[in-house]
Order: sequence, then structure tokens, then C-alpha cells
Amino acid sequence: MADPVATVEKIVKIGLKIKEAVNRVRHNEEDCREITRRVLRFSAILSQLQQTGMMSGSPAMSGALEDLEETLEQALKLVAACQERTTVRRLIAAGDLSKQLRRVKDDILNKVMLASFAINAHTTIVLLTIQAGGQAPPRQP
Repeated sequence: MADPVATVEKIVKIGLKIKEAVNRVRHNEEDCREITRRVLRFSAILSQLQQTGMMSGSPAMSGALEDLEETLEQALKLVAACQERTTVRRLIAAGDLSKQLRRVKDDILNKVMLASFAINAHTTIVLLTIQAGGQAPPRQP
């Protein structure tokens, strides 16, 4: 598992690349712009969370963020594909690409929900540890 802090940095960089790529899309602009809005919002939230220092030491959070990073890489590829200039090829591929863009938008939301769940679980563990005086909370039988 990668370091969550490094993964958040990658997510932010991918978000900026998507933002730049959207400025040059030739078709499926609405879907691409919606992906950009989502990615930039999530990146900002993750960056803010990263600054709290609470992101290290959670394998569940690391995995969820890595999954989100992979999905954003796919989103970047799809947005880049929307920059295609050839009219005939663009018309043939636009419908299929639109479906893929909608699918990746849904996948982004699913991965963000998973990351949110992992962050909430990690926060609960940290709070229970603090409540238990710095020791791991007792396990329930």
C-alpha cells in the first residue's frame, strides 16, 4: 500500500491535468466539465484533510485512495480522448465515449464514498484510541 499523503498528492496532480485537458475538449464537453468539477472538489477536500496529519497509518484509507487514483487516471484518458480532432472518427466514437465518461463519473463517486467510509473508520479508531488513554481500544468478543 502506498502512503496516503503521496496518493493524495497524485490525485491533486491528476485533477489539475484533467482541468487543463478539459479546456481543449471537442466533444462531450458537459460530461468532461462535470468530471472536472467533481475531481477538483474532492482534491480540495482531500488536500485539506491531508493538512490535518490524520491520513497516515491507515491501510484501508490507502487502498481506497489508490482505487480513486486509478479511476481518475482513467478519467484523464477519457477526457484526453475527447480532444480528438478527426470529425468522422469523433462522430463514431462520441456515443461510446459518452457512455464511458458517464461510467467513470459514477465510478469516481463510488470510490469517493469508499474513501469517505475509510476516513470515517480511521477517525473513529483514532478517537477511540484517544478515549482509551492512548492504547488500542479493547476488542469486543
